[in-house]
Parts: sequence; C-alpha cells; structure tokens
Amino acid sequence: MIRLPVIIFRSRAAQPASDPVMFLTGGPGNSALTGQRSGKSNPFLDARDQVLLEPRGARLSQPALECPEINALKGEIGAGRVRAEAAQAALVDAAATCRTRLEDAGADPNGYNSVEAADDIEDLRVALGYPQLNLYALSYGTRLALTVAKRHPASVRAMVLDSALPPEVNYDETASANTWRALNAVFDGCAVDPVCATAWPNPRADFDALVAKADRERLPFGLADASIDARGAEVVQAVGMALQNPRLIPLIPRAVGEALAGRYEEMSSWITQAQGPSTFTWGLRLSVWCNEEAPFQDADRVRAQTSVDYGLGGTDARAASPDMCAAWKVAPAPAVENAAVRSDVPTLILAGEFDPSTPPQWGRRLLANMPKAFFVQIPGLSHGASFNACGGRMAFDFINDPATPPVMTCVAKLPGADFAASATEAAP
Repeated sequence: MIRLPVIIFRSRAAQPASDPVMFLTGGPGNSALTGQRSGKSNPFLDARDQVLLEPRGARLSQPALECPEINALKGEIGAGRVRAEAAQAALVDAAATCRTRLEDAGADPNGYNSVEAADDIEDLRVALGYPQLNLYALSYGTRLALTVAKRHPASVRAMVLDSALPPEVNYDETASANTWRALNAVFDGCAVDPVCATAWPNPRADFDALVAKADRERLPFGLADASIDARGAEVVQAVGMALQNPRLIPLIPRAVGEALAGRYEEMSSWITQAQGPSTFTWGLRLSVWCNEEAPFQDADRVRAQTSVDYGLGGTDARAASPDMCAAWKVAPAPAVENAAVRSDVPTLILAGEFDPSTPPQWGRRLLANMPKAFFVQIPGLSHGASFNACGGRMAFDFINDPATPPVMTCVAKLPGADFAASATEAAP
C-alpha cells in the first residue's frame, strides 16, 4: 500500500466555492507539503479551499523513495570533488544501489509516474467530494497537471501553468541550449543598456574567457571551504544559480567581468551559495523520468549535453542521464505519454524571461492545442514566474474568473532587469 498525506487549508469565506485550488509542485522529486504551516497569508482562501497532496514516493509519503547516496554525491559533484566520467559512473552505481535497497524493502519503482500521480489526484477529489479542482502547477507539476486534464478532463475547472514542461519537449536533449538561451538573453540585455555596455562591452566573451580560464587553472576565489575545486563547471553552476534569482540576474555581467579581472568576491559568494547536496527524492525523480521522458529521447544527444564543447565547463543540467535510467530499470511508458496534450480547460500559462530550465517557448507552444489558454511572459523573471506580486495576482484573478482573459496591466508596468546595476560597485 502507498500512503499519501494531505493538507487542506479551509477557506475563510462564509460560503466557499465548491472547487478548491490544488498546488502541484515541481521536480519530479519535490515534496508538496514540506514547509507548509499556515494559510494565513494565502489569498486563494478568501474564496475557496486549498488542497495539498504529497506525490506518491515523495519525502512525506509511505514509502518515500529516498536515495541519500545520490543526494550526497550531487553535492560532491557540485563542489568539483568528483568530475566527468567518474561522476557519471558514481551516479550510476548510486542509482543501482538505491533501487536494490528500495526494492528489497517492498517498493516497486514502476508504480511511480505521472499517470499514477494524476489518478491519485482524481481519487482524492472523489474522496473529498469536490465536483472539480483548479490546478496551480509549477515546472514538472505542469506536466502532471496536463496529464490530469488529459485523463480526467471533466474534473478540472481551470489551470495555472507556471514554467511549463510539456510532455513532448525532450528536456534532456536541450539542457545546454536552454542554459545558453537564458545566458544570451542576459548578455544581450547588457549590450543594449548603454550603462552596462560601457562598463562591460562584451559580457559574452568575458563569460567564455572566465569559464576557459577556470578550466585551465585553479583560480584564487578565496572560498571558505578550501575543498571546493571551483573550475569552469562551478562558475557556470554559480551563474546558473543567479539566473534563478531576479535580483541577481542584472548583476551577472558584473560578477563575471570582475572575476575575469581577478576580483573574485562576488563570484566567490555565488559559488558558495550554489553548494550543497541535492534535495530531491531521487527514487521518485528517476522512476518518473526514466518511465516517461528518457525512453523518447535520443540518448546520444542527451549524453552530449555535458561536453565541454558547449562552453559550459561540462556542467550537467539534465534531469537524469541515460545510464542512470538504465540502472533504474523501469518499464517505458506508452508513446502517448510523450505526445502533446489537447485540452479545452481554461488555462493561464506563465513564463519568466530568463528561465534557464523551461524556456518561454515551451509555454507558448501549448497554445496550439489549448484553445482556451492564455500565455503571458513576465519580463525580468525566471523559473517560477508567478512567485511575485504581479504573477500571483494574475493567477489569483484567473482562478476566480477563468472565462476572462488576464489583465496585463501589472506586466506592462514591470521594469524588467535593470542591467545598469552591473555598472555599480558590488557591496563588500
């Protein structure tokens, strides 16, 4: 048996709407319940309940498909203490070890995928007596939401899809290209800002030179943890961390340029912030990914994503490698799970301009098969485009009235990334 905990935040309304909002977290491999303590500041509760269901296999479920050996190893790889072929071999061994342990404990890795999770959501809806649900989803959660809409269309009243991951996009084949798209958006943003361009005339070349220099020699970043071997991959990892933070995005040209000039303080801070073990529940992540994503991807293209020829220091931005999936040994999903979803559910699709993981084009492509969908790209933001006042208000308004097109006033007023900030001095 699989046991999944549920949290229900009850509406503050005297007569709540009959259709609650359910948040679907990203990953796969994240917990939906960890850290949830109160609905006090939750605006959705003014009109309706909010329901949270822990995904099967996630941290608070029973069983939880935890792979602590992978979590720790990801920290070692991120610190540069394990690299390249040795890192991949160690990840494969860790995946095989974890699978054996979970299977010996009675878990079946084949029982964890988006289809099963979608049916869990439908079972919960029925058990709680709600006629319909509103799905508010982030990243991988958008793929799950689309699966719910495909399998149980009458049960979904409306959806908000933030940082969309359509099932047909083959994520791991384009991991490096997605990173470069976001980086190029930053470099181009600096180039067309007169203040930034004066301070840093060629941030793209600076980035290339810094990654190459860090790969040639161990630069004196002055890290508090001397065991961190900060080479090109660790520089890219640090900049990737900054790409996820709208406050840091405009400062990337400065951090890169200063480091190239031998002033390492800002980049050193970013490298430190980017450290630590993985927090995913890796057994769940591998079961989902190796069932419904890996079988439909070109394994050679996926393996090539970590090549230094991409200019990213060999950074691995893939969700899982083909070799890890081979070690995980789950059956492939039917081909329909890799096909675009067609749905008439009213949907608001939100994307961040600088998202390095799920590019805005992936959200926009959903419009071809979703006639009641609206797409909004929010300037200056990244992954999780709705986690700000403007995006949150649009999501709230759409859930309350999905028949009305989103009002774009707050989006039009957003200033976007101010790359002139890269011309100022970094705080000590």
